[in-house]
Amino acid sequence: MTTHDRLHQRLPAVAWAILAIALALSPRATAADPAPVKFPDHEEEWFVVKLQDAKCGYMYSISDHVDSEVHTRLFLHFELARGDAKVEITSDQRYRESLEGQPLAFQHETTMGQLPVVYRGAVEGGKLRLVTEQAGAAREAVYDFDPQIRFAWGQLLEQRKRGLAPGTTYSVKTYEPTVRVDGPLVMEVKVHGKEKIDVLGTPRPLYKVTSTLLLPTPITTESWVDDDAAPVIASVDFGIARILICRASKEEALEKSAAPELFLSTFVNVDRRIPANASEVTYRLRLPDKGKWSLPDLPKTSMQTFKRTSAHEGTITVRRLDWSVIRRADASSADPSPELAPFCKASTMLDTDDPRIKRLARRALSDAAAAPADKADALRRFVGDYVSDKGLDVGFATASEVARTRAGDCTEHAALLAALARAAGLPARGVSGIVQIPPGPLMPTKASAFGYHMWTQVHIGGQWVDIDAALAQTECDPTHIALSIMPLNDEGVLDSMTSLFPLLGRLELEVINVKE
Repeated sequence: MTTHDRLHQRLPAVAWAILAIALALSPRATAADPAPVKFPDHEEEWFVVKLQDAKCGYMYSISDHVDSEVHTRLFLHFELARGDAKVEITSDQRYRESLEGQPLAFQHETTMGQLPVVYRGAVEGGKLRLVTEQAGAAREAVYDFDPQIRFAWGQLLEQRKRGLAPGTTYSVKTYEPTVRVDGPLVMEVKVHGKEKIDVLGTPRPLYKVTSTLLLPTPITTESWVDDDAAPVIASVDFGIARILICRASKEEALEKSAAPELFLSTFVNVDRRIPANASEVTYRLRLPDKGKWSLPDLPKTSMQTFKRTSAHEGTITVRRLDWSVIRRADASSADPSPELAPFCKASTMLDTDDPRIKRLARRALSDAAAAPADKADALRRFVGDYVSDKGLDVGFATASEVARTRAGDCTEHAALLAALARAAGLPARGVSGIVQIPPGPLMPTKASAFGYHMWTQVHIGGQWVDIDAALAQTECDPTHIALSIMPLNDEGVLDSMTSLFPLLGRLELEVINVKE
C-alpha cells in the first residue's frame, strides 16, 4: 500500500483522557455524609472498555491509604484497528494527595506510538512544576496551580458533601496534562433519578449522573451508579462512535479484545472526483439537522474561506496558493510579531530542543537555498523520504519519536515536518482536515471519497502556507479542506482537538463548483 492509500482518521487520544476524567468524577456517596472519613486501605475496581459495541480494552483503578497520603492509580489500555494494522494505546495515571484531599504530586505515562511520554508534576506553594520526558530527554515548566483543583481522592471528598439526591448540581475542577497543561478542566455534574440500564446484557436500576466537561465543544458523559454509589457504567458519544466503560470482574476485563475498525467508516463520500489540475473548488458541508451538534465555524486560512448558510450547513471555497509570490519572499521578510512566537518554540509534540531534531533539520537543508519557500520544500521532501516505515500502527507519535523510529502515517509526517521547520527558523503548526483519497486499493478510480488527514503549515511572507509531507505536495491541491488548526503546543490542545468531535462520522460533503 502506498503512502497515498494511508489516509486515516484516529479517535483523538483526548477522548480517552476525557472519559477517564469523567469516570474518576463518578459519585460514590448516596447522600451527603458528614460522618468521619473512611480512608481506603486498598480498593480495586476493574472495567471493560467498549467501542462500537465491541470490547476493545480494559481499565482498572486502585486506591491506597499510605501513611498521611492517599495514592490512586488509573490504568487504561485499548486497541483499535485501521485496516490490517492495530494501534495500542495505554494511559497510566498515578496521584498522591493529602488525607484532606489536597493535590501533592502525579505521574502520567501515555503511549500512543512506540515510546511513552511521561508527565511528572509536583504541587507546592501554589505552583505546579511539570516535567515532560520521552526517550530520556526532559523538559521542565512551572505553572500557576488553581487551588480548587482536586485529584481523584479530593473529588471523592467533595462528592461526599454533595450526595446523590436527584437534581443536585455542582462543578468540579480537575487537571489532565495530556489535555491541558496550563490550567484546570471544569466539569459540571448533575444527579438524576434511577432508571434501568443494560449492564453486559442484564438490565439494572441505577442512578444516572451526567458530567459535562466545559470545552470549546462541551463533552457530556453519562454515568450510572449503584445503590452504594459505586460507578457501574460511563458512556460518551464522540461522533464517530459511542465509548462505553462498564464495571466487571478482573477476569472479564482481561478477556481478549476485538479491536473495532475506525478507518473505512470515517470516509466522507462525494458524487465526483476532483481533477488533479483543479485550481479552486467550492464545497457544501452539512451535518444532519436532527443531530445534537451544529456545524462548527471552520477556520479561515490562506487557502480557504468559509461561509455559513445555517446552523447545520455552510460552503467552503479552497484554492491553490500562488507559489510564484511565495517563492519571492526572502529571509528578511520573516514576521517577528509576538503572535508567531508560540509557533517557534519547543513543545511535547514538537520537541525541537531534542538534538536529533536539530541535526535532521541541518541535514535536510544542507543543499537548500536560504529563501523560506526553498527551505519549506526541502524539509517537505526530506520528511517524505525519511519516514520510511509508512504504517498505520502508530497512534500519535511526537516528532522526536518519529526521528528515532522513522515510522508513522500522516500525523507523524506532519509532526516531524512542523518540528524541523521550527528548528530551521520557520514558524509552523499542524492542520487537521479531510482530503480526497487518491485512487488505489481503498478507492476505485471512478469512486470518490474524502478521508481525515493531517498536514503542516509554515509561515512565509506574511501568510500561513500549507505543505503536505505524507502526500508529497509542497503546493497543496484544493482537496485539502482544513477543519481545525492544531498549534501542536502544550497549551491550547483542547480547542484544536474537540472542534472535530461534532464532525466525526456525521459530516456530509457535496462538490458545488470546480475551476481548472
